[in-house]
Amino acid sequence: MNIEPKSKILKTRLRKDIRHKRAALSDSERVSLDSRINQQLVGYSEQTQPGVVAAYRAFDGEPDLFPSLSELLGRGVTLALPVIEDTPGKAVITFRRWHADGEMQRNRYGIVEPAGAELIPVTDIDLVLIPLVGWSTDGSRLGMGASFYDRLFQPFAELPRPERIGVGYQLQQADSIPNDPWDIRLHSILTENGLFTCGE
Repeated sequence: MNIEPKSKILKTRLRKDIRHKRAALSDSERVSLDSRINQQLVGYSEQTQPGVVAAYRAFDGEPDLFPSLSELLGRGVTLALPVIEDTPGKAVITFRRWHADGEMQRNRYGIVEPAGAELIPVTDIDLVLIPLVGWSTDGSRLGMGASFYDRLFQPFAELPRPERIGVGYQLQQADSIPNDPWDIRLHSILTENGLFTCGE
């Protein structure tokens, strides 16, 4: 008989609770919070001047970064979005270049992604904006459970670049998040209240 690890049970329970809280936001609350997050992102980008930014398209109630990404694109920043690639054994994500008028398609989860666009190597990325379900101040991230981001950034776990920034609402903060050996910590968290450096 297979017994699920305690961390998996705790993560499943926490994931359900936080997604429920996020889904309970009203449309007006979500618009206001997203606007503040986008303002924070543009401000941080003005300070750091990244050349290549990897981001995501909002799904399942995640903060919508489209306004700030469009602004960065207009300023000449190279933008990339995740694409799920089928490989032997297990699917992985890669990042492919995103243009405002580029062709998009929906993946197996219903998330839009660039179709047939240029591959952007992880080593070329200055900062990556990572969606999450939950976060804690030590940089722990609770995702949807597929470990796509953890597997992709494992080789860069101890490196400062790409800068890994988790994006979420303040209400998604948890006192603690169970960690497994393969979980990758975030360098910082971006919420409507600003950018928080993890571990400080």
